[in-house]
Amino acid sequence: SMLDDDKGRWILSGEGYTELALTGVFEGELMSVIIDRVRIDADGTHWIIDYKTSSHEGGNLAGFLQVETARYAPQLARYSSIYSNWSGQSVKCALYFPLLKSFVEVAV
Repeated sequence: SMLDDDKGRWILSGEGYTELALTGVFEGELMSVIIDRVRIDADGTHWIIDYKTSSHEGGNLAGFLQVETARYAPQLARYSSIYSNWSGQSVKCALYFPLLKSFVEVAV
């Protein structure tokens, strides 16, 4: 569970939003999104965090996380754009894999 992991507890604590539903324009299209978690740091940084329940067995966890990051970066780019337009804040994005206790910042 997320409560068994320091980063999971960090994600759930503090200010922010959970399952935030927004509608906005991205690349000329009207889109509705649901953001798993927005975590607002003590320093005011807004983190968009997308939970992924993927599990991974065997070696090369880093390679697996790299593939998942590439796969979900376009989704996080949509979330980031729509959230920034709504909130007026710049954001950082990350994927969190609770089963793997892995938090990966994603540049979008």
